[in-house]
Amino acid sequence: MAADVLTYNALVEINQELKAESVGLTSAINAAYGDGGGATGPSNADSIEMIKNAGAPNTGMWCMIPKTAAAGGSWTGGFKVCETSAYRRCDASCNWTVPGGVTCARFQIWGAGGGSGSGCCCGGSPNGGQGAYASVIMPVTSGSTYTLCAGCAYCCYTERAQMTQDGCPSFVSGPGITNFCAEGGESSIFCEVKTRGQCVPNLTDSYCSWMGSCICNTGTDYCSHDTETGGLAYPEGYRDMHYQSTASCKTFFGELDSGTDGEIWGVPGQFSYAHYDHGANEFCTWSPGVYGFPSESCCCFCFSNENTGCCYQACYCAHQIPNAGAFGYATCGGDNTGCADVGRMGMVCVSYL
Repeated sequence: MAADVLTYNALVEINQELKAESVGLTSAINAAYGDGGGATGPSNADSIEMIKNAGAPNTGMWCMIPKTAAAGGSWTGGFKVCETSAYRRCDASCNWTVPGGVTCARFQIWGAGGGSGSGCCCGGSPNGGQGAYASVIMPVTSGSTYTLCAGCAYCCYTERAQMTQDGCPSFVSGPGITNFCAEGGESSIFCEVKTRGQCVPNLTDSYCSWMGSCICNTGTDYCSHDTETGGLAYPEGYRDMHYQSTASCKTFFGELDSGTDGEIWGVPGQFSYAHYDHGANEFCTWSPGVYGFPSESCCCFCFSNENTGCCYQACYCAHQIPNAGAFGYATCGGDNTGCADVGRMGMVCVSYL
């Protein structure tokens, strides 16, 4: 009994020490990174850099991007600039003059999504790349004018022997900020494989191959063949493989003028998750999340011919949200008639206080 009491007292003492350490760590984190509120000083530089270089599936870190006004108040108004028709791929722009009494604004920009290619016989195309995103909360002056431009995606569905097109950038220009821009999504499979290869050493010798298939048509689509992967993905030596969602080379830019308070946060462009099951003749693709649209943007589709030699289905997601890359295409059995998908439009969003 005495031993139990001594053990209990020792555990209580250790628990108190751990609680004190936890409080100290929490205070240190808050001091270093802020509380996720409005614009703060340079203490957030490490967090900004971390999110900038973190692609999907690290979307949990996106909550660190400030959303509230620097003054701590609630936004009193706002609007968005983007194409609103069912076409969902054109650009939109306008000039905004800061209303009287407005002293703070948040500008958010989403680059347009990249397109995907068609396929021939046994082949197809992965999803087009998602565009970059950026956000800034900064002081504004009544009467000042800002130019707001939401980028366009390529207008047409790509057919065989046609090149895919990257999405166009979205930007904001005006007093206090320079070169505030979010690039559009990547569409070339060559660029996707090269970007992935910079993170995975085994990919560096396979820039001309995507998931064990030859990249064709100058990077627009892939053509399946019977060779093994040669280390393209896991398990090595087989055609069953995965590509994780990851950041692309598309990014965001911006600089606040000297004397202008605020910080520019952002998320790089993204490549989708992809999975190929050779034994089941099944190809699955899963789009990464779009900032601001967490539940609507993660769209997953699988193509399967159930070993019958029939054509796969083309993938078109019903969600028409900005920034998203085009959905992929897969075919087999000699089909050469299918077309691919287009990326979605860019967007600018303004909130003001």
